[in-house]
Amino acid sequence: MILWFSGTGNSRYIARLLSEKLGEPMREMDPDILSSPLQLPEGTVRVIWVFPVYSWGVPPYVCRIIRKIKIPTLTSSICHHVVMTCGDDTGLTPSMWRKLITARGWSAMSAFSVQMPNNYVSMKGFDIDSPKLTREKLAAAPARVNEVSEELLRSEHDRLPVTDVVSGSFAWVKTRIIYPWFVRYAMSPAPFRCTDDCVSCGKCSRICPLHNVTMSSPTPAANSHPIWGNNCAGCLACYHVCPKHAVQYGKSTIHKGQYLNPYIFMNRI
Repeated sequence: MILWFSGTGNSRYIARLLSEKLGEPMREMDPDILSSPLQLPEGTVRVIWVFPVYSWGVPPYVCRIIRKIKIPTLTSSICHHVVMTCGDDTGLTPSMWRKLITARGWSAMSAFSVQMPNNYVSMKGFDIDSPKLTREKLAAAPARVNEVSEELLRSEHDRLPVTDVVSGSFAWVKTRIIYPWFVRYAMSPAPFRCTDDCVSCGKCSRICPLHNVTMSSPTPAANSHPIWGNNCAGCLACYHVCPKHAVQYGKSTIHKGQYLNPYIFMNRI
């Protein structure tokens, strides 16, 4: 079983490639996943968690899912693995994930990372990758997933956890110091706003994985505009999907680029 969370499509794409390679079913970590015990197919031997790295850590929303999801006790012997997408490096995210998994009494096995196009734009100095680098990362993804799949199966056979990630420099500082600061001070939905360029298309509302963006009018209207609630994952999908670049995060995103995984959002919903 592959459990995935994604905003701009990178992790969803990697989950799909893994599903095709391993023959594993996929299940989105949407809000409904906590409403009842997770139904695993008969014969399930592994759970693969797929999600993006947030500021060198596990996304707070995914942390909540891991802490609260109900998995039948008879499946406690199942191996858990993680495949993280990241723009550059992961920091100590694998250790953070393993701590969350073992706290549930589950077997935390192998951890892998797949570099994908950058999409974080909410702070000064951060922007999407150049078109050339974006193409290079997307082109390399299928081969990397094949490699990850083979290593995952080998680690299960040998019963030896593998950590195959790009942790980067100053990993401890990034995960232990920057990540907590980021979660506390840089993930609030309050700075989200829309400019007068908004055309009331509602794409920002439809793409939100947590249904946190609603339109001010329940029916399509020329003056309808997005309203952000407090249940925000910080994925920035609402920003990236806007066809008029009308969604902004304070002043941090002005004049910055937009990115959605082209294999997931062919028509930008």
